[in-house]
Amino acid sequence: MTGTGPPTSEREERPERSFGSRLARSVLPGVVRRNYALKFALALLVVVLLIAAIGIVSFVQIQEIIEDDAENTLRSTATIQADSVSEWTAGMESQTRGIAASDVYGTRDRERIRDHLRDSQTLVGAEIVGAHYVGPDHEAIVASTDPDYEGRAVATTVPAWRGPIERATNESDDRRTVATSDRAYEHNGQLLVTFARPVRVGDGVLVLVADVRQGFERLHGTDTIATTSVLNTDGHEVAAPRQTWPVALADTPAFETARQGETETHERADDVVAFAPVDGTDWIVVAEAPKSQLYEASETVGRNVGVLVASSLVALAVVGLVLGRGTVLPLIRLRERTQELEAGNFDADLRTDREDEIGRLFASFGQMRDALREQIRETEAARERAERSRREVARQNERLDQFASTVSHDLRNPLNVADGYREMLAMELAENEEIDRERHQEYVTRIDESHDRMGAIIDDVLALAREGESIDDTVEIDLEELATAAWSNVDHGEATLSVVGTRTFEGDRDRLLRALENLFRNAIEHGGSVVTVEVGPTEAGFYVADDGSGIPPDAVDEVFEYGKTTTEGGTGFGLAIVEAIVAAHDWTIEVDETVTEGATFVVEGVGVDGAETETETTDERATAEAADFTVGDENGNENEDGNERDDGDGRTQPTHDL
Repeated sequence: MTGTGPPTSEREERPERSFGSRLARSVLPGVVRRNYALKFALALLVVVLLIAAIGIVSFVQIQEIIEDDAENTLRSTATIQADSVSEWTAGMESQTRGIAASDVYGTRDRERIRDHLRDSQTLVGAEIVGAHYVGPDHEAIVASTDPDYEGRAVATTVPAWRGPIERATNESDDRRTVATSDRAYEHNGQLLVTFARPVRVGDGVLVLVADVRQGFERLHGTDTIATTSVLNTDGHEVAAPRQTWPVALADTPAFETARQGETETHERADDVVAFAPVDGTDWIVVAEAPKSQLYEASETVGRNVGVLVASSLVALAVVGLVLGRGTVLPLIRLRERTQELEAGNFDADLRTDREDEIGRLFASFGQMRDALREQIRETEAARERAERSRREVARQNERLDQFASTVSHDLRNPLNVADGYREMLAMELAENEEIDRERHQEYVTRIDESHDRMGAIIDDVLALAREGESIDDTVEIDLEELATAAWSNVDHGEATLSVVGTRTFEGDRDRLLRALENLFRNAIEHGGSVVTVEVGPTEAGFYVADDGSGIPPDAVDEVFEYGKTTTEGGTGFGLAIVEAIVAAHDWTIEVDETVTEGATFVVEGVGVDGAETETETTDERATAEAADFTVGDENGNENEDGNERDDGDGRTQPTHDL
């Protein structure tokens, strides 16, 4: 678009540069001054680096403190507890060796052995709840501090002893070996652990039974945040004889490392676990501590995060203040100027000395203002042209109605005159016997046929002009009901109608009824009296098909033209009227050329709101039709579209349709 004056940048004077603007030009390079995004990114980068530096330093420091403290605390706790358990088991093993080293077992005197066992139990303390001597067969209890055990079988009395006895006698020939049970067993409300060792003299085995609760009470007596338990190599708790399945920790790599004799830690969602092997046994001490208590150093993290957030806010406040003055205020000014433009003031001041995006935005608004002036002028001119076109279409529609009425009036007058002469001629022929009756009767017949043809032309021309008018009022129509009603209005003889489905849509029922009647007549005229006509719905409309002779390929493009016909006596308006009715509904109708037998007409766009199937409006089509059907002058000259011919008698004849 071009304006009447120089460009805005030339018409408007640049304001005097401020001190801040001159300072920025001297400090910042041009690429930064002209790019607001770079300035914002530069300031934001400083803030991000500051926050990142504080956050990284704090995070690294606290993480090291927390991890080291957690690992060392748990490792120390687990190791101390493991040493405690190891010390207890070593004491029990030492007591077992001392009691088993007596020569009394060589006498095989039950009384003397029983006395020795009781004296030994009195000396070792309360942790020993029983001492028993199992005979050389390793099956029967020979002597015991509890008389109820004597003479009974190990397998039926205390099955838990069998494992330690077998290991003590089978592991090696070293009679100093003391075997310990893998797990405690429950008896009379006590949790008992078995220590077994072959006696020094003889082939029997000494079984010492200790209360594991007294031995493990030091595990829970320490003043720590950790919870301690003892597992065997299978993952079962030593002090939980009723436990059926191994604990979940037994499947961790840390547990396997502890089985190899090394201390290890394992982290879970809510706690941290340390594993420490118990020297001299197959047991493993497990120390568990909740993270909430173990990571007390998180307070330090919180303080550092607070400092980080405060620093971030201060930095962002500074950046926001600096950038806000450079963006918000100009945008407010620009908004005020655009409001003036909206109110119609195209002289609003859009000058600025900025070179970045804000400055270019002001310049763009100035250019847009000039372009808007030109567009308003063009829009006003286009509106005036559209109004003139609307008035012209209205006048053309009015002339179209006058044309239809004129055609009807001008053709019916000579028809009436001809009809009168025909009657007089018929009477004369009937009274005069000497004339050539056969020849004159043929004339009369031709006059009749011409009259009928002219009457049909008049009816079709009127229908074509009026059926193409725009649709104002519509009703809901059922396809099957409409097709049945149209078929009943047609002289179909032996022809048959088949409706294979239905659908509903909005339309002018009377016009659509006539459209289907014309399609049915077309099928009967070209397909014969026994033709079958089929009507059915499609995805976007409906179709009318017949099993007649079909349409020649070279005639498909002309079937809807005015005056095109291949039947004798046809007016050439039947299918043209159908197309006009369909177009008035903003639908389309086409011949389905893929069908090889008969003719199929497909109507599309039915029921689609706002479907644009024509580039012309209804009024424009009506104008075109009026131009195509200008009546010949009194000398019988050909009309504008060339579809009528002069027969030499002052009358025009249309061509024919299918």
